Amino acid sequence: MSKVTDQCRDIKELNILVQVLLNLALADIRKQGVNPLIVETYRSQERQNYLYCQGRTISEVTAKGINTTFATAYCCPRASKKTWTLNSVHKSRKAVDIVPQRMVDGRMTAIWNAKDKETQIIIQTMEKYGFEAGANWSCNPDSPHFQIKGDFTTSFMQNRNNKYITKAIQKALNKKLNIKLNVDGIWGIKTREAVNKFRAKQDYPFQNNGKLAKKALKDLFV
Repeated sequence: MSKVTDQCRDIKELNILVQVLLNLALADIRKQGVNPLIVETYRSQERQNYLYCQGRTISEVTAKGINTTFATAYCCPRASKKTWTLNSVHKSRKAVDIVPQRMVDGRMTAIWNAKDKETQIIIQTMEKYGFEAGANWSCNPDSPHFQIKGDFTTSFMQNRNNKYITKAIQKALNKKLNIKLNVDGIWGIKTREAVNKFRAKQDYPFQNNGKLAKKALKDLFV
């Protein structure tokens, strides 16, 4: 078992649909000449608690439900805050932290700068594949953080997604089908019909199920 201080960087620990989109995004990022570094993928509740302890006192974190023994072991009030929540999307295997890395003074270096040109390429590309970018949050922006919230498991479908991934899917459907679907982030009847049209075009079984699972999702975005 890994320590709470260790980051998980394994893409295979993520939800299968998030894996598909992340791998497509990473390939796209590399084609643009940027070398992405996966900082963290899945995060356990215990590790989330550890990160919450950074920059906070024992009384602050125990007030949020973290037990005193854990708080005593890991609280570091003088450290910078690492997270603002105990309920990160990392825990649901639907979030990833990414930064660019490149040679600086002869050493491969992670770039932690939201305004950096390569960071901006990563942000724009991740959004293209349906990830919500933490850099765009009005409150507590987090430029390395990307997530796809929703109660989806093995397929995207109506009522099993969010506006960010829905917009990305709508744009991809327009390109693949040469149609003018309204890119509004709402998976309504028109979007479902377009999904089924794409499924029929690809000659998938169950052509009218209105779903995009692993293979269909990859085929849509490539």
